Amino acid sequence: MKLNIEQSKLAEILETAYLAISPKPTDPILGNVLLIANEDGIVSATGTNLNLTIHTTTTANVETSGQVALPAKLLTDTINNVRGEITLEVENQACIITHNSGKCRLIGGKPDEFPTLPKGENPIEVNLSAKKLQAALEGTLYCTNGDETKLVLTGVNFKIDTNKWQAASTNGHKLALVTGILDSEYSDPIDFTVPGKSLGELNKILSQSADTSVCNILLSNKTIEFSLPNTKVISRLLEGEYPKINSLIPRTFEYEFTLERKGFESALKRVSYLAERKQKVVKILWELEATQATLYTEATDIGDAVDSVLMKPATNHSENISIGLNIDYLIEGLKHISTDEIVVRCNKPTQPVIICPMGGLLNQLYLVMPVEIKQGFEKVNNQSTKTEASTQPEPSTEEVTDVVQATNDSENSQIESPSLVAKDTTKGKSTSRSSRTKKEAATA
Repeated sequence: MKLNIEQSKLAEILETAYLAISPKPTDPILGNVLLIANEDGIVSATGTNLNLTIHTTTTANVETSGQVALPAKLLTDTINNVRGEITLEVENQACIITHNSGKCRLIGGKPDEFPTLPKGENPIEVNLSAKKLQAALEGTLYCTNGDETKLVLTGVNFKIDTNKWQAASTNGHKLALVTGILDSEYSDPIDFTVPGKSLGELNKILSQSADTSVCNILLSNKTIEFSLPNTKVISRLLEGEYPKINSLIPRTFEYEFTLERKGFESALKRVSYLAERKQKVVKILWELEATQATLYTEATDIGDAVDSVLMKPATNHSENISIGLNIDYLIEGLKHISTDEIVVRCNKPTQPVIICPMGGLLNQLYLVMPVEIKQGFEKVNNQSTKTEASTQPEPSTEEVTDVVQATNDSENSQIESPSLVAKDTTKGKSTSRSSRTKKEAATA
């Protein structure tokens, strides 16, 4: 094999293919990138870790066709540090790279040992705008579960019903859902889950795609192929039934608040510095008459903080509502919303809170479970102290448990949320009822 190619072209396909290569490959050949040059002047680079394969192409002046498997990191680092036109000449698994100031020789593996691209039988074809697919990944990947013992939750679940499609993810405490409309209709419902790690690498490639490019998706029984101009991303699918997350999302809401996203995010960051490091709870009082949301945090032996942002309420209720939420979850959700304004929807303080963008490329929502808080913090003002908030009565554990159980029963939830939600709604309490009972028994 012999070819002449611009450094920028070769560097681009190598960096793309390298996304699929594991830093600690299980087989030495998987640490290589496969380069193939054909007589038509097309040069391809392929990297794989057996679960994810990336195949990308470019053009070059090919004198002699052929293929070679070369150490991916070493080759990528070498090409990134040269400039101008490069000549690659392969002889017996050795590749001589000649550039404008010198040359080097890399010893590779046997190209015939490199895994072949997986091919599915009778694939279902779906066409989707690359920008919409990227927006869907940006709006869901951050809610996937990092615990691989619950493998199906580490991915993003896709559903297609006639011409409607959705992408969703959850870790049991928070949930993200993105929906859109397809140009084509499908007679049978389609349901599949793609590993979050594979989609994370695809998202990096999509960020480089043109605004008008279309992603051609080929769905098979165990694999999925995302085909973009000059690049193919092939991933194995996750097995197992994904939770029916649509049943976890409330259909009606008693309260609705419109806020400026950046202002809300800035206020959350300001008060987050004085939140308990482990619990990270912010207590939000939605003041209807004052049209503002008051944020309050406190940390034992450190201090407390109060901040507020303007909001536009939409509700038939006249009473204020207070909700405790995890600050990190809130900030993370706002970071993945691109619009200037957001809408916060809620019902009771113990039920899920929904955050949606105002407008945007796709329909998007973010659900976060509340944290049980002490009552009375709504009386806190700029001169308030931590003592005032901490002396207020707490709602009983039974009340919260009953609400959570009723919510799950009525919505027919199939996610592992009863235990997760129950655990989440008891955070932020300095002393639980069970711990007080134990102390009383010990004293007796």
